Amino acid sequence: MAEKNTPLINELLLQVGKHPEFETWLEEGKIPTELLKTLVNFLETQERFAGQPGRFYTSAIALVDYVYKSWFALQKRRKYQIEGKERWLKMLKSDLELEQESQCSLNVIRTKATEILTKFTPQSEQNSNQKKGKKTKKSTKSKKSSLFQILLNTYGETEDPLTRCALACLLKNKCKISEVNEDPEEFTRNRRKKEIEIER
Repeated sequence: MAEKNTPLINELLLQVGKHPEFETWLEEGKIPTELLKTLVNFLETQERFAGQPGRFYTSAIALVDYVYKSWFALQKRRKYQIEGKERWLKMLKSDLELEQESQCSLNVIRTKATEILTKFTPQSEQNSNQKKGKKTKKSTKSKKSSLFQILLNTYGETEDPLTRCALACLLKNKCKISEVNEDPEEFTRNRRKKEIEIER
C-alpha cells in the first residue's frame, strides 16, 4: 500500500501547492477540508492511486492537512518576525538623525526620554509585581521586555516628533538613557546587521 499511498500524499501536496487559491489559504492558515476530499475522490479514480482501503485515503487527507497547517503557521510567524524587524529598522535612527527629525538637541531628547521612562516604569513594575515569587533574572528580563513593548507600541501611536525621537532613543538603548555619545561606525554596523537579517 505504501507504493500507492506515499505517491498519493505527494500528489496531494503538489496539487494543493499549485492551486490558485493557495495564497488565500496561506493568509487564513488552513486548507478547506472539502477541497482535500474532492482532490482525493478525483485521484482515487486514477489507476496508480486506486484500490486502497478508505482509511488510507482519510489518512492521506489528514496528513496533508497537518503538513500544510504546520507550514502555514511557520510562515505566519516568519511574516510577523520580518514585519517586526522592518518596523524596528524604520524606527532605528542615529543620534544625529534624531536631532534633525525632532529639531532639538540630544540633551532635550534625553530629557524627554527621562520623562517618558518615569511615566511608564511604574506601569511596567506594577504588571510584573502582580506575579508572586522570587525576583530572578527571568522576571527582570520579562519586566524589561514588557517595558520595551509598551514603548514600542507608544512609538507607533505617537505623532509628536520630539516624543517619537525620545522613544526611538530609549528603544535603541534597551530602555535606558544613554549618557555616552553614540559611535557612528558601531551604529552603522548594527543597522546593517538588521538589514541583513531581513534580507535573509
